[in-house]
Amino acid sequence: MLTAITPLLAAFFLSSGLTIPTIPYPFPNSTAPTNDTAPNGTVEYHCNDIFPTDLTVLNERYPDYNTSRLHDAVDLFMLRREVAEQGEIATRVQFTGLPSANTNITCRLEFIFPAPDQMFIQGYNPTFNVYQVDRDTETISTWKQYVGNGINAALFGQVNGQPEAIERTRSVGGVAAINETRCNETMTFQMGMAYDSKGGAPNYWNFTEVAPPAWPVQGFRMVWGC
Repeated sequence: MLTAITPLLAAFFLSSGLTIPTIPYPFPNSTAPTNDTAPNGTVEYHCNDIFPTDLTVLNERYPDYNTSRLHDAVDLFMLRREVAEQGEIATRVQFTGLPSANTNITCRLEFIFPAPDQMFIQGYNPTFNVYQVDRDTETISTWKQYVGNGINAALFGQVNGQPEAIERTRSVGGVAAINETRCNETMTFQMGMAYDSKGGAPNYWNFTEVAPPAWPVQGFRMVWGC
């Protein structure tokens, strides 16, 4: 148990040529430091993250379906491709509540790989592309708005779906950093298979996004401040 150093004790240490012992930080019953300041006065950076507010499945077979969701869920991630634009399925992933653009804060899109028994992947090469797009939060997204079927679509990032690549990522924590850019209050991404399949089953992904406090956490998140 720590004991306060009285003036008398301090004088004794000084007269004896000894160093006054330092009480380790934090002091008992003292107020903890703020989140932004370390004990030595330096600024600390703390990670902030947010999970998607909406996932919308886009299906090439229903390009004009804009009255409701194709699947009754806001957390279903599904991709499919055998041949481009022939029964192809993509997914829109949208985040709201992020720092505004005028803060000049950088946001990083990350993908937390689901456990093997929490997702279904198949195909010759189930690697998928990620595109950043501008979309009104009130608009129901449809296949006609999917930019991945365009020739000059700007690629934001890519997730390697090969089994070896997934296992490498899992071996170092299971989180893949896709890319980063300046934050905006609403950020929207579209994701779709990068390659045609080669015989047999189509390239395919399927899992459910799980955000805290639910567990196990899996899927996409935006991270900033660290």
